[in-house]
Amino acid sequence: MRSAPSRLVIDCHAFVGTGKTWSDPEREVDYKLDSLFERGGEAGIDRHCVMPPRNDTYTEPNKLVARLCEKHPDKLIGFAAHGPRREAGRLRSLLTEEVRSMGLRGVRSDGHPTRELLDAALELRIPVMYYPNPGRGQGLGVFYHMPATAYPKVKFILPHLGQYCSIHWAAHIEAIDLAKRYSNVYLDISGVGSFKYVEMAVRELPAEKVLFGACAPEMDPRMAKEALRLLKLRPDRYSKVAGLNLLSVIAKQT
Repeated sequence: MRSAPSRLVIDCHAFVGTGKTWSDPEREVDYKLDSLFERGGEAGIDRHCVMPPRNDTYTEPNKLVARLCEKHPDKLIGFAAHGPRREAGRLRSLLTEEVRSMGLRGVRSDGHPTRELLDAALELRIPVMYYPNPGRGQGLGVFYHMPATAYPKVKFILPHLGQYCSIHWAAHIEAIDLAKRYSNVYLDISGVGSFKYVEMAVRELPAEKVLFGACAPEMDPRMAKEALRLLKLRPDRYSKVAGLNLLSVIAKQT
C-alpha cells in the first residue's frame, strides 16, 4: 500500500550505475538498483531521486538513469550529471534532450557550475545540485554567492548540509546561513556525520528549505530514515522535509 501523499518519503540523493565516488577518498563503485530498492523498502522510503556516480563523461550514465526512471516511474526520479568544463559547448543540447526527451528532472554539477550550465538550467527550469566539497578553511560562500545571486530563479540543492560526514563541521553552520540568505538555496541532509547539525538546520530554517536524503546505496537509507524520525518534526513539517519539498523544487514553475 502506498503512503498517503502527506507522508510521502523521498530520498533526494541516491545513486545508480558505475563510476567513482563523488566524495573523497575516490574509489570505483557499482551502485545496484536492487540494493537501493531493498534497503530503501525496509526503511519505508517511497521514491529515490537517482543520479550517476562520478564519470569522465555522462552521456551513457545519464541514459541509464533515464531508462531506469522510465521503467520504475513510481519509484525513481532522475537527475542528470555533467562536468561543466569537460563538456563545455555541449551542455545546452545535452541537457535539453535529457530533460525534454528523456524525462530527467534536474542536474548535478561535477565541478563549479558555469554560465553555460546555469543558462541551460534556467531555460529548462530545473534545479542544480552542487557540492563544492570544501576543505578546512574554505568558505561555502566563495562557491555559492555568485551563482545564487546571478541566477535567482535557479534552485540550488547543497548536499550533505554543506559537508559530507561532517569532516569539517563549520561548513554546516555556513550552509545554514546560506539557506537563510538566499531564497533559492536548499539543503539536502544526506550523509551528515553529526546529527546535532541536522537538528540545528530544522530548528533554524523554514521547513521548506530542508530536503531529506539518504545518499543511498553508498550509505544505509535505514539509518537516514531513523534520523528523520528522531527529528520529531510536527506532521506538517515532517511532510515537507520528508518529500514534499523535493517535489516543489523539481516542479517547473513559470
